[in-house]
Amino acid sequence: MGGNGNGQGSMSTGSGGHQPKAPDEPVSIESATGDAARPTTAVLLIGYGGPDCLDSIEPFLRRLMGREPTPEVLEEVRRRYLTIGGCSPMLPLAHELAAGIERRLMEKELPVPVTFGMRYSQPFIGDVLRGMYAAGIRKVVTVQLSPYESEISTAAAREAVAEVLPELPDMEVVRADLLHTLPAFAGLLTAGAATAIYEIKDLDPKLMIFTAHSLPVSDVEKDDSYVAQLREVLDRVVMGLQMGEGHDLDGSDPSLPGIQAYGNLGEPQPWVFAYQSKGRKPGAWLGPDLDDVIDAAIEGGYAGVALCPIGFAVENMETKYDLDVVAADRLLQHDIECIRADLPNAEPLMVEAIADMVESLL
Repeated sequence: MGGNGNGQGSMSTGSGGHQPKAPDEPVSIESATGDAARPTTAVLLIGYGGPDCLDSIEPFLRRLMGREPTPEVLEEVRRRYLTIGGCSPMLPLAHELAAGIERRLMEKELPVPVTFGMRYSQPFIGDVLRGMYAAGIRKVVTVQLSPYESEISTAAAREAVAEVLPELPDMEVVRADLLHTLPAFAGLLTAGAATAIYEIKDLDPKLMIFTAHSLPVSDVEKDDSYVAQLREVLDRVVMGLQMGEGHDLDGSDPSLPGIQAYGNLGEPQPWVFAYQSKGRKPGAWLGPDLDDVIDAAIEGGYAGVALCPIGFAVENMETKYDLDVVAADRLLQHDIECIRADLPNAEPLMVEAIADMVESLL
């Protein structure tokens, strides 16, 4: 996360700004079947997490950082959450997604409860699994909400599951494939990007910037699955949009000066891939950084920019603040119209795709 945005200005978002429902409680383990027939199998959505209110920010940061946040860091993060409404959008979306999957499985005559657990915020993965076990669940199919493999997200979540399993004799945990493997995931990203670029169709020139969360280079040196999986999905999205194939840009194109990245700045629609939300860890991070690409877009004279995050399945701080506030404000301040593509979130196609994926694992 980064920057000093102070509001969304006149930026619009994709196809109507999906508004999630409030998360009252996680989906009940008994909700799919009632008290008459308790299930022994369940589905668990696993996410990174985020604070559900301002008072939750400090404990969330403490767990995430492994130490007490400094007053300066706490105040900065608190200000960011205040800007986007005071809480993470991930929790209500996880609730909505879980409820939708449970309903879809019921339609398939599979009365299986679906709930969610988070790595760094309540409801914690370990606590949810303990509750499942106490309710008689002995088989759990897990679905990661982080769509790509990385040490900080998917690996950390698997670690949280592994930590609690010794307490739960005979509990079987089956991992579903990551969401980036679902055709529906790339399809919804493609649809969101198409809607975004259409809304600035009358502006010329315009640029599509696809984004994903940056990671320390040292992390991907150990395992480059993250970068490879992103490239695979990006290529599918670009193909679906019928745009020019990606190649390595050397920074010499005057329409995006100095930017060495994967993209295509030719017809029918210029596009480039950038990394956003660089963290505080010292050392090199994956690039090019979105801030640098925006600087180049300003210099290149673009009239409109479509920000198209492909690195996320559901909305979070990095999309609602880093893109909708910081990146949008920088562009708007230079009279560049900005629109941001929607994410899959709990769209019916995503719900159905996940339900289909877990069906064979139940």
